[in-house]
Amino acid sequence: MASYKILDGAMGSELIKRGLTLPNHIWSADANIHHPKLVQKIHRQYVDAGADYIITNTFRTSPRAYQKTGLNRNKACQMAEKSLMRAVELAKNAATADTKILGSIAPLEDCYKPELFPGRDTALSEFSQLGRWLDEANVDILILETMNSIEETEAGICALKNVNLPLWVSFVLKDEGHLLSGDRLSDTLNMLNSFQVEMVLLNCSPLGRTKRAVDNIVDNWSDNWGIYPNLGRGEPSPDGCITEYEPMEKYLSVVECAFNRGASVVGGCCGSSYEHIAEIKKLIYNFAE
Repeated sequence: MASYKILDGAMGSELIKRGLTLPNHIWSADANIHHPKLVQKIHRQYVDAGADYIITNTFRTSPRAYQKTGLNRNKACQMAEKSLMRAVELAKNAATADTKILGSIAPLEDCYKPELFPGRDTALSEFSQLGRWLDEANVDILILETMNSIEETEAGICALKNVNLPLWVSFVLKDEGHLLSGDRLSDTLNMLNSFQVEMVLLNCSPLGRTKRAVDNIVDNWSDNWGIYPNLGRGEPSPDGCITEYEPMEKYLSVVECAFNRGASVVGGCCGSSYEHIAEIKKLIYNFAE
């Protein structure tokens, strides 16, 4: 059981739960600049609860996102880099010597709308820039998370392959067998075999869908894998606001199922908190007995 590791939980929905209104487009990235103590506190609570990995609050620290707020291209690039670097600093401040820092890179547009993908050439340029920044900030691992199509995932991996850091890739699902784009999960996993991907995960999908998709991971991926599901009831909320939460018992049953099927990393996405991470820690101790 010592080989099982714990990923942290949500950042955006935790900021909302603690009273922040997250602005359009840049969303949680705004908190890196205007509420850094709160971002660092949330990271630290996850570490104290038992997280071995924490994900930087860089889901929307991109020039593309900042341009949508009305900034010109140069200013948007400056603000994106400032927010990204600050996010990594806050994660490092909260970490212990044993904590690994994952630099998050999200789909370039809305993660729930794969049809907005701006095209491979644009993606190669923009993903490369984000990868360089995170490399300069000295994160331990890069994670392409909430990826929703084969096309954008492949572009992201190609853009990052020259960055000398381990790469994790995580997917959001339409159903247990398909990404939001409609691409087959099995085809996507087969595509990953052409690249050096250290970890495959499923994130931000509802508990039931995540649990059912585990079979596809086990059947089509022979390396390390994990899950960090959405804790809201129903389909994920685009703005991160959750009104109904799945009970802790249901979440832990999915976590236990994942561990029993061979998952090496488990955490939580939107709607999760440090309390969920603490319960995973207890579950691991119980397994070890």
